Amino acid sequence: MSTFILPSNANIYDAKNAFNDLHDVYWAQHANKSVSIGDTIYIYESKPTQKVILKTQVIDRDVDSYHIDDSKYSLSGLDFSTKGPWFLLRLVNNIDHHISLQDLRNLGLEGNIQSLRRLDDNIARALDFWVDDVPELTSFLLKEGKPTQVYGTRYERNNQNRKMAINFHGLDCKVCGFNFEEKYGEIGHEFIEVHHKRPLYLNATEIYIDPKKDLVPLCSNCHRMIHRDKFNILPVEDLKQIVLKKRGR
Repeated sequence: MSTFILPSNANIYDAKNAFNDLHDVYWAQHANKSVSIGDTIYIYESKPTQKVILKTQVIDRDVDSYHIDDSKYSLSGLDFSTKGPWFLLRLVNNIDHHISLQDLRNLGLEGNIQSLRRLDDNIARALDFWVDDVPELTSFLLKEGKPTQVYGTRYERNNQNRKMAINFHGLDCKVCGFNFEEKYGEIGHEFIEVHHKRPLYLNATEIYIDPKKDLVPLCSNCHRMIHRDKFNILPVEDLKQIVLKKRGR
């Protein structure tokens, strides 16, 4: 399956409410031949929001008969039922996070979104991660971040890097000091999560990392707090200051 993105003008068509109310919406296909049933299409709304607003899936294509009344979402008076053939798109997710054009460019998108266009696999993976909260593999070769297909796209991790990070930093959480073995005994022996300071899904290619500088051991709670906002990963030191403040130090 492939992933595409298309622009929507909020002054012409209220796509957000149309999909939320109707769930299925017809969209002008024009002369497109590359989109297939089952493909994903993200909808990018131009001014005033200038962000990705919806994730949809192509349910049908080459539709020649318009059976959905979405006239009230046409804000310009245009009759979209005369502009066939159409795709039939089904709502997958509303996107509440602000994913801007600049965010997409940071992931490797070139140019503007002026018409339907296919997204590179790396950009599609990052969007899916942000929107669907796809989990990264926690199992851990000296390169990291190589995309691999394991029930969807996940990210390989280097077990040797993990070991080197633990040898250097130890097994205590670098934010709160929690130690699993001290708390749980034998079952917690040598257990700790390892945090990548830069999320792997933001890397378009394999990268070499420095376990001392790029990895840090964290307990599960602190790790979750750091990643709570996927668009604004909290620095380890910032969370540490929050914890110290709560402790009254």
